[in-house]
Amino acid sequence: MHIRADARGRGFGTGLLRALLARAAALNKHVMIGGVDAENGASIRFHERLGFELAGRLREVGYKFDRWLDLVFLQRRIQDR
Repeated sequence: MHIRADARGRGFGTGLLRALLARAAALNKHVMIGGVDAENGASIRFHERLGFELAGRLREVGYKFDRWLDLVFLQRRIQDR
């Protein structure tokens, strides 16, 4: 998910992700996974605030702006079965 710079800090991302988590729970999903550029500390902290935990890292799997990027995966359990 991406929130425009001029709309950040107003709760849109939090509201959207909470709605997605609620929808996933209603559909009996067990885990939600997010993939984030490893250097995007703000996005990683955002996910962690909503209960996501670091699950893994893939090194140099993305290429953008003339450089290789690592991808981190975060996960959050939605419900126990």
